[in-house]
Amino acid sequence: MAQGAAPLFRRLAQSISDSIADGTYALGERLPTEMELAQRHGVSRHTVREALGTLRNRGLIESRQGVGTVVVRASAEPGYTESYDSIDELTRFAEHAPLKVLRAEDVILDRPQATLVGSRAGQSWLRIDGLRPGEAVGDPPAAHVEVYVDPTYRRIRARLDNLRSSIAETIALLYGIEIARIEQAFSVVLLDREQAELLGVPPRTPAMLIRRWYAAGDGRIFEIALSRHPMGRFAYRNVLVRNRPA
Repeated sequence: MAQGAAPLFRRLAQSISDSIADGTYALGERLPTEMELAQRHGVSRHTVREALGTLRNRGLIESRQGVGTVVVRASAEPGYTESYDSIDELTRFAEHAPLKVLRAEDVILDRPQATLVGSRAGQSWLRIDGLRPGEAVGDPPAAHVEVYVDPTYRRIRARLDNLRSSIAETIALLYGIEIARIEQAFSVVLLDREQAELLGVPPRTPAMLIRRWYAAGDGRIFEIALSRHPMGRFAYRNVLVRNRPA
């Protein structure tokens, strides 16, 4: 495969995407197995899995039990797409686009902040401010992200310049805790001037606000993350499957 600035799995994802677009892999057709793709492109199976994960997130393919990986769209949905159906998938999602951290500071929540994050005014948190990169090199940022971390886990601060996964996953590995539950809430907000400037859009542009609360095994919330995606740069995919009696 040709060399380039993009990671290998992204280049492989683009190659398969091109093959879908030109009809080499037709709608409804099953893709070759991971092993076959690895041999065909001269890469590892891990690289193939990462590439296929990218294509699932873009809505091009789906994994179907008893069938395999099937082409379901000829072209990707616009913008940044999130798609997952488990805690493991969500926490690994950031491996493809780790947060670009802008600053980190200790804060005491005022009443508006407390209302926004669902906490109590006067509580102390480590606040991390950053940008989520776009899908491809050169794309504008996909989101402005605020992360509030329980000060108990403040050692995460030393890892922020070299993130390889999500902040929550990094905390879990650093402190040996389990991410037992993630609660999500979706709403629409207007970007303030600073957020809009960072994202390269006009102030008061509508954005999708995703709030996530990360709980450890004992039920304690150790992280609260707020992601603001400008309209037109974000798509969310979810698949619901009916449980069948055993």
